[in-house]
Amino acid sequence: MEAVAEGLWGLADYHEKKGEIGKAVKCLEAICQSTVSFLPIVEVKTRLRIATLLLKHSHNVNHAKAHLERSQLLLKSIPSCFELKCRAYSLLSQCYHLVGAIPSQKQILNKGLELTATSGNGFAWSLWSCNFSSQLANALIVEGDYRGSISALEHGYICATEMCYAELQMFFATSVLHVRLMEWEDLNVVEGAINRCNGVWESIELHKRQQCLGLLFYNELLHIFYLLRLCDYKNAAQHVDKLDATMKADLQHMRHVQDLTKELDALNQSLSRSDLHYRDRSALSEKQAQLEEQLSSVNGASSTAKDSLEPAYFGNVRRAWGDKLELAPPPIDGEWLPKSAVYALVDLMVVVFGRPKGIFKECGKRIQSGMLSIQASKPEVLCDMQRSWRSLESPMV
Repeated sequence: MEAVAEGLWGLADYHEKKGEIGKAVKCLEAICQSTVSFLPIVEVKTRLRIATLLLKHSHNVNHAKAHLERSQLLLKSIPSCFELKCRAYSLLSQCYHLVGAIPSQKQILNKGLELTATSGNGFAWSLWSCNFSSQLANALIVEGDYRGSISALEHGYICATEMCYAELQMFFATSVLHVRLMEWEDLNVVEGAINRCNGVWESIELHKRQQCLGLLFYNELLHIFYLLRLCDYKNAAQHVDKLDATMKADLQHMRHVQDLTKELDALNQSLSRSDLHYRDRSALSEKQAQLEEQLSSVNGASSTAKDSLEPAYFGNVRRAWGDKLELAPPPIDGEWLPKSAVYALVDLMVVVFGRPKGIFKECGKRIQSGMLSIQASKPEVLCDMQRSWRSLESPMV
């Protein structure tokens, strides 16, 4: 029967690559609904794949949750399978979070942390522990438990430090800073969190920092909020300028990728013609290879593991949504910021710092830029943007 399961898994992969998610799910559910019994581990793997597809490509959270809860019951009878148990815990935690079942989410995450603490040592164990710590911190924040959230994040930071994983350390350091800014009880503690972020960021090698665009934005935004709270507008403006320059460079990079993609699509269309002369086809094929190589080069690490069916070790299941500012390369690419919202926020900050200088024309352009950034994904924010636009008619007090 394992051969049958492998055949259906392969067919599901085929349908997923074609974008036929419904057919892929049906292939996998045929295993779960079969009158013939499969090995428990086969059913567990299948249900995890179904849940991953549903969370990645749909909003059918309850369906995914049902498969994961069944997987968890089956895994109780299997003594080993550390990897599968961690995936089940992580995905089920995400489902509970999406439906607002925070107590259930905390319970499942504590089970995950207990599993990683008792199963052994190693990179995979530590990475899963970081995953669970991050999700637990988010769950505790929902309940307003700042101290509990910081405790979970500090546990993740310690694990990342033991792994000598600077990018992951930076994620937890910025997350702690975020909570400290929300809590704002002791200025010295907040300053300590700021200094730790600066130290960890400097410890990351330059070429690796360039691959952590999301972490850069996250860290800089938190620094700006901190400086604004202190009314230190001069230093805050320097961070805004840095973000603005980085955003412009990324937008230029995105336009370059779009141009290459458009050119490649047109070339593929030409190659599909049946009446194409041999010499022309040969020349176009050579050009096609060059364009594909250029695209691969400019995309770099961002294209890594994009077709992976399984969830990333760290963070949330990949969504079929391109508007993402991933914090860092895999396995941290499951954590991301909404790019359009972040870029709109940068535009707004440029307006806030530019308006007192009297550069109203540039401010108007940036408000329009911000409106365009969020128009597709967040239309309700347009009203706030329009109010900001009207307020430019009178000088800032």
